[in-house]
Amino acid sequence: MSDKIIDPHVHFFNLTEGQYTWLQGSNPPPWPNLDKIKRQITTSELKAACPFQLEALVHIEAGFDNQTPVNELNWLATHLNDIPYRAISYSAIDASSKHFEASLNELKHSSLVGIRDITEGDEAKRLLTPHCQDNLAMLAGENLHFEAQFEIENMQATEQLIKYCTALPSLRVVINHLGFISNEQRWLEAIIKLSRCDNIAIKFSGLEFTQIAVNKHLWLVNNLVKYFGEHRVMFASNFPVCQMNTSYTNCWQHYHSLCPQSSLWHKLSYKNAHEIYLLA
Repeated sequence: MSDKIIDPHVHFFNLTEGQYTWLQGSNPPPWPNLDKIKRQITTSELKAACPFQLEALVHIEAGFDNQTPVNELNWLATHLNDIPYRAISYSAIDASSKHFEASLNELKHSSLVGIRDITEGDEAKRLLTPHCQDNLAMLAGENLHFEAQFEIENMQATEQLIKYCTALPSLRVVINHLGFISNEQRWLEAIIKLSRCDNIAIKFSGLEFTQIAVNKHLWLVNNLVKYFGEHRVMFASNFPVCQMNTSYTNCWQHYHSLCPQSSLWHKLSYKNAHEIYLLA
């Protein structure tokens, strides 16, 4: 099996220079091992913790400065100077088209490949607002993609995303963290529907957010590959948040154990991320 991997969902924090009000404000998330998660880490340390050869990564916006998100891109350019990477920044997907266009203009950066706007829980209603399709069309026109982070078992939001992707065939969407999963049957129903859109890919990540038993993880992988195909599924760590219940090393060793075929492992751990995130 190939030793090379690309990790397409990693966060780096700089709590001294960045804001991260969600993490170090008055109401931080009630996660276990929060001190580990908040610790600033270098790419050298991450490479050393990886049981495979970490060739490149994709940094997902982490709230460094949501008022001026380009500040995070500029900091990353100095912090991630010893590994190939691409970056996903932040912009509100339901903003007015004028505001959204202005935000994209402010985000011009060589590392930028897309934006993420977290629409979990009640925030999913923002995916239904009138400006979303125009803003997604703008992303597609700039050759940027949308990282969708919401509970796909919310069928109203899922069906709306499908409508956007059908209307905008040049748009590329990546579902974060398996689309979350609480009910296996409802999740599978949503997976089947989403998979019919060729412009949607999905990350096998965020296991720390689910109560699904470990012995069901292979079932998850098999269904993703069955419906999305081998080319639209990616293993990703969600480091450092994965440390809620596992180490970076164990995370990737576990993924490897779920993928006994060397050709499939290469696609899910390297090739797909390389192509989807335009890593040269």
